[in-house]
Amino acid sequence: MFEPLLTQPQFIELTQRRQLHLRLRESVSDFSLLQTMGGHLLECVVTQACSDKGLILRSHPYLICELVSGEGPALDAAMPQEESLHRSHGQGWRLFSALGISPVMCAERLRKGLVIAVETLGDSVCFRPQFDQKWLLVTLERDLRLFGGPLELRRAKAVLARAEDLSQNAEALLLEIGEIELVRQELAHFANHGDVKQHGVILSEVTKVDEQLLRKKQLLSHHYYQKVQRPNWQHAANQHEDLEALQRKLESYQLLAPPELNLMVEQMFLDD
Repeated sequence: MFEPLLTQPQFIELTQRRQLHLRLRESVSDFSLLQTMGGHLLECVVTQACSDKGLILRSHPYLICELVSGEGPALDAAMPQEESLHRSHGQGWRLFSALGISPVMCAERLRKGLVIAVETLGDSVCFRPQFDQKWLLVTLERDLRLFGGPLELRRAKAVLARAEDLSQNAEALLLEIGEIELVRQELAHFANHGDVKQHGVILSEVTKVDEQLLRKKQLLSHHYYQKVQRPNWQHAANQHEDLEALQRKLESYQLLAPPELNLMVEQMFLDD
């Protein structure tokens, strides 16, 4: 269903060891990724032309794909690396975001850039991803994301399975709330216009998942409003003072103040 969103096929000739660099364009926001997280962002197929190995690439327009010769920039040694993927003539892979991973983390990793080492070995081409498992290379013959149940229901369950990180900033929380709203709208459209009405089991499951999504949205919304609302009218909305720092400040005032003044303040609180 995401095939029309990809660009026209681009042929790249492989003559030596190279690196494929992928990153988001600067003008693309993280919210635009919510529409395409359910599909693949890049498709690569190994082919031959004039006895030379090459790659046919199709990607989303907002994704920059560059094939750089040589070793390229230094990679983080602490970053876990995926296993090598060997592809021969006619075989390929697709780039997917991992299920259950926050779109904020996926977008952040993609904006920093993904590096895939490409090397020709005999009759095959070896692809070595140089990034963690927030993004995955799925072979064409094992791409089963279009199967295994309705896409809307699988995407909703993936959002529910994701652990809540309540320490995120307001923008990240708002992005997750927007993703939940988008998934709930897809579920509602699927329940009203799809064949789900003929299957009572699927309709019951859609209802349960939608209720769980609503509860998760309420939890995130509560923490989001706590992030943006003003804790005190004397301070700005984005000004937060730690409770421990305030406690230490109060103890300092008590040490510096005369005993008579401390007794007077205590008496005022007792009178209230």
